[in-house]
Amino acid sequence: MDDRTRDYATERTGLVLALGGGGAPGLAHIGVLQVLEENDIPVRAIAGTSIGAEIGAFVASGMPIGDLAAIALAFDWKQTLQLFMPDLPAGGIVSGINIVDFLEGWLGVQHIQDMAMGYVAIAADLESGAQVIIDQGALVSAVRASISAPGLIAPFSSGQRLLTDGGVVNPLPFDVARERFGGPVVAVAVHGGARHLQQHPHPLPEWPLRARQLLDQPWMARVPGMRGWLETQLKNHMNNFTDNATWSVRRVLDRVVNITEAEIVRLRAALNPPDLMLAPAVGHIGLIEFYRAKDAIFAGRRAAEASLPDLFRLLAVDQAQQRVQAE
Repeated sequence: MDDRTRDYATERTGLVLALGGGGAPGLAHIGVLQVLEENDIPVRAIAGTSIGAEIGAFVASGMPIGDLAAIALAFDWKQTLQLFMPDLPAGGIVSGINIVDFLEGWLGVQHIQDMAMGYVAIAADLESGAQVIIDQGALVSAVRASISAPGLIAPFSSGQRLLTDGGVVNPLPFDVARERFGGPVVAVAVHGGARHLQQHPHPLPEWPLRARQLLDQPWMARVPGMRGWLETQLKNHMNNFTDNATWSVRRVLDRVVNITEAEIVRLRAALNPPDLMLAPAVGHIGLIEFYRAKDAIFAGRRAAEASLPDLFRLLAVDQAQQRVQAE
């Protein structure tokens, strides 16, 4: 780890955030960050997995929270489809090229070791299965590696390693956050394992309606592979939210992933728990429903506002410790 990152983490006052993975529900992180900013609760370092690594990168790069929220809220279903347009590379449905273009457009060329705020992204080595903590190098590359959702986004090649989504090994990296930056650590859980037991309403009609409109376009007949993929996504989405949902192969696999994530988080928490864990109610938001940013941000805000007394307490503890160390 770069010495400047370690010094920043130990010499400045503020909370350390662990932002978890979970796809579009992870936009709830923005709502949490809004509440922290509005209440003058500083953040001095972020450890992120997948969407948490992406949101954390925007914040650590110096982007104002208001601008980040505006980007998320401006996203519609067409932009979502553009990012995840199937091009069927080796190892995934999408290559991630469009995602990298999007990230570079906002983040530019920055390196983790040069940023003022402490930051690490979590990925997994596809061959060895080892956790990979990315604390140096290009910021966009770190995010691209961490968000490589298995089966959806192709793995990311980094030197001699092939990296996949950090959620495979650490869906909510509160232990890494503490080991790298100290405490107090506040974890924000949006992974499937934290969501699947939540009660949720039936899905809003926008996604099925928009998907059906797209399937009805004449040009879709010229791309049967894309048409088949979209039809499958629509069927799975509707099946998961019906009263008599059948246990399709996809639904079984999704639930197994959720159970695995929950168990990983439980075991890591038993060894090195966060000081506070927030769990926004985002169980009704699908993995790639990024056009539902308003709902996700609202859920993040509610979770943070409900925990404001605990957040202020943790900040007070951190400030007291900093005073003692300064004496």
